[in-house]
Amino acid sequence: MKKIFPKNYTSSRNEIILNYCKWKKVLHIWACDSPNTLDKYSWNRSPLLYREIDKICWEQLWIDLDKSSIKFLNSKKEFKNSKITFFDMNKLENLDFQPEVIIFWDVIEHLMNLEIALTNLKKVMDSNCLLIISTPNAYCISNFVNNLFWVEFIHEDHKVNFSYWSLSALLNYNNLTEEKFYFTNLDSFTNNLNIYWKISYRFKRIVIFLNKSYADTLLFISKKWN
Repeated sequence: MKKIFPKNYTSSRNEIILNYCKWKKVLHIWACDSPNTLDKYSWNRSPLLYREIDKICWEQLWIDLDKSSIKFLNSKKEFKNSKITFFDMNKLENLDFQPEVIIFWDVIEHLMNLEIALTNLKKVMDSNCLLIISTPNAYCISNFVNNLFWVEFIHEDHKVNFSYWSLSALLNYNNLTEEKFYFTNLDSFTNNLNIYWKISYRFKRIVIFLNKSYADTLLFISKKWN
């Protein structure tokens, strides 16, 4: 069966996520983004999304399993609207927090049992709660270019790659709607890149301008079916 990609696109994934979090109660899962916590906190690579949400949300509860990163960020006094805690998302039904927005940002590709994960998320979602899922795009241009050289760059902890249609089907089968979708680019800095990576970055941006489905990531905004 041939399927046509949607054409929704934004150059900044973070900008879309932040717009949905303004003045909301936000549950942020796996927000430390380890092992890159220190790097992102110091803004060497890209912004720490947790910090950006803290500036504009009503309240943010962040759960993670990385004790060292939790300790590091809890030592910082800048976060006014956020709380970081060690918590297993498999026990979300015991969480004393009713979110209006759930950030599931670059998490789903790390998991083994996707149905259990989505079922756990739905336990803390009411009919108005938004679930924001972001994940790398299996069809991003970088993957195709690397393939020409018989190379695949992988994250050692990723279990699955998603295309738009595969993730859309997974959400549908688990009774989650697709309220909105975007192909997006990563929010990152290029000033510290060498000339090779700067040329590669510009080439990638040109290709994505011509065809949005080659973008870095997929971003779904979903709700639980009534």
